Amino acid sequence: MNNITIEAPAKINLYLDVLGKRPDGYHEIESIMQSVSLCDIVDVTLQNEGITLSASEDTVPLDEKNLAHKAARLFYDHTGIKGGAKIHIEKRIPVSSGLAGGSTDAGATLKALNQLYDKPLTKEELLMLGAKLGADVPFCMEGGCALCRGVGEIMTKIEPMTPFTVVIARGGEGVSTPAAYKKLDENFGEMLARPFSDIQRVISAIEMDDLNALSLSVFNTFESVILGEHKEASLYRGELLDYGALTSLMSGSGPAVFGIFDDTEKADYAHHYLYDMGAKSFVCTAR
Repeated sequence: MNNITIEAPAKINLYLDVLGKRPDGYHEIESIMQSVSLCDIVDVTLQNEGITLSASEDTVPLDEKNLAHKAARLFYDHTGIKGGAKIHIEKRIPVSSGLAGGSTDAGATLKALNQLYDKPLTKEELLMLGAKLGADVPFCMEGGCALCRGVGEIMTKIEPMTPFTVVIARGGEGVSTPAAYKKLDENFGEMLARPFSDIQRVISAIEMDDLNALSLSVFNTFESVILGEHKEASLYRGELLDYGALTSLMSGSGPAVFGIFDDTEKADYAHHYLYDMGAKSFVCTAR
């Protein structure tokens, strides 16, 4: 086998708080990440040498800046395998949106190469490599639902809820994650804003499989510094609520927002309305 195609799911944050800045310059976080059915498709074909990258969308970098490219290089360097790969990304997850599009592509690339070379690396080794590429990569490789701490790399799996419907909307320019953290630091210094929600309430709601309780508990500290400067995100968040979402929240450092629905018909109406407004809008399932 010299070719494999893998789905690379997006993630949303049901809870995201930044606890403070660490001595190494990174930020300590607490987050509950949930994978959704919206996904990129990553196709990997072995070749004799070199790493070549292509994508269905021209906004995707096709050089060493791309995390999938970095993932392939890291795999070959770590394993010592002599060879190369041709990687094509069918891009469905909007870039720079807080949905881990780059991270999930990198995770899929690592998994694909490991399978193509008859699994020279254990699952633990793959996750370790993923963590070197980015804090979200290990979660994207595992999927499901998890409590993530540290810089995001310390994962505790949570049994997911019964699959529920999510509408995701993205508009305007993308948000740089480092720039979003800088805004938090500028607004709150080392004593970052405390949440109005308790992470344990979110965990309890998930464990009880209670969608209404979850909707009352979700939280994202980045909303305080991002929504005011991204009018589309703020507008779409309100429209999701108007169209029947139990709750609406920004994912990651934005600017994508999502609504949780208990009625698929309302979700479809919201999706079509937002699409007609010009949003990149998706109906998907938390899984």
